[in-house]
Parts: sequence; C-alpha cells; structure tokens
Amino acid sequence: MIEATKSRSFTKIFHVYNTWLLKRSFHRLHLSTRSVRTDHQGAIYIINHSSWWDPLVLFYLNEAILHTDALAMMDQHGLTRFPFFKKIGAFSIDSSSKRDIMKSLSYAQRQLEEGKHVFIFPQGNEYPLEKRPLQFFAGVAHLKQALPNVPIIPITFYHTHLHHQLPEWFIQIGYPIELDVTKPRKQVTADIEQALTKELDLLKEDVINEAPTFAPLLSGKLGIGATLEKMKSTLRRRN
Repeated sequence: MIEATKSRSFTKIFHVYNTWLLKRSFHRLHLSTRSVRTDHQGAIYIINHSSWWDPLVLFYLNEAILHTDALAMMDQHGLTRFPFFKKIGAFSIDSSSKRDIMKSLSYAQRQLEEGKHVFIFPQGNEYPLEKRPLQFFAGVAHLKQALPNVPIIPITFYHTHLHHQLPEWFIQIGYPIELDVTKPRKQVTADIEQALTKELDLLKEDVINEAPTFAPLLSGKLGIGATLEKMKSTLRRRN
C-alpha cells in the first residue's frame, strides 16, 4: 500500500488551486443548515461516491469547515496515477488484494488510534447518484468493530442542475451513526449502509423541494444566464 506523506505547505497551495477549480466549475456549493458539527478526537467520516469531484469537494469542506487532521482512503490505481494526493493526506487501498486491504485497514486503524480522522468512500468507486442499494464494502465495519468508541459520521453529497448554467452541489453532515458492533460484520455493514442511504435520501428531498435549509458555502461563476441578465441591467441604466 501507499502511505500518506502529508505536507501542510502543499495542502495550502492545493487549497488555493482547488478553490479556483470549484468556483469555475460550479454555480454554488451549499451546506445544509441541518448539518451537525461534532468535536471528536478521531472519527471515521463516510461519504457517498457518485462523481470524480467528490474528493475535491471533500478536501474543500475539510479545509473550509471541518479543519480536521484527516487522511483519506483512495483507490491504489488513482493514487499511483496522481501521486501528489499523498501530500494532501491520501493513502491507498487495493480492493483486488485481501493482503493489501488488511494493510490499509491496519494503517487507518493506527491513524484513528492517534486521534486523526479518516475519510472513506465505502462504495469503493463512483456509481450513479440514484443507484440503490449503495453496496458498501466491509472496511468501515471492520474499523468500527476494532475501535467501537470511534464515531462514524455520515457526509452526504448531492449534485444537480437547477436554475443556472453550471451545476450546484449540496452537502450535509449528519449525527454519528448508532450501531450495535456485536452483530456479525455483514450486518454492521448493512446497518451503516442503511444509515447513509437515509441521510442521502433526506438531502435529496430537501434539494428537490428547494427547502430553505441551505447556506452558501462557495459561490462560483455566474453562468451565461446571469451574465446576460447583468448585461441587460447595465444597458437599461445607460438608456
């Protein structure tokens, strides 16, 4: 496996670039006002995975809001292809090798025992946003059963086009998931999956209903429609 070699100076530089990239690619990032801020020393954050953008939005969320000393589990092929992610806290997992999986989980467990946070996409790969069931791997349940006092905190992402040219991204941070870790690992995995699915479906309903439960997290480009409206207003003032 590939271990993280986190660099604070590189993280700061990458945060500037990543913020610019998100602002030019999205109309806005929104944070649900239902989100919960918890102060835990060492936690497992689990996130649904439906887009190439997920790790970059997660990185921005951590730098702008969470401010945790976190590492993130990343597919070995992706980390080999983009090794600079090691410098912002990524470590690898090779899901095709049981030996490598155990190495990665042991590494994650050590980080949690030291009070660090670990971000995990339990689906293991990107899948369509509406796909159900989410189908989690058992790694999160393994860590929870090894460290029952470490909380599992759900983060859900939902993205869509609404009233603007560019897409919008919605984020919600939930309460720690309550679990009976004495159950068989397969059942604990199913319970974790069910809890994140419920959080994701609630976020989806808020977005669909345009509920007033979101605050701007990052505003991006105006898009063609807003630019034309701005031009129209300028011309009216001149006339």
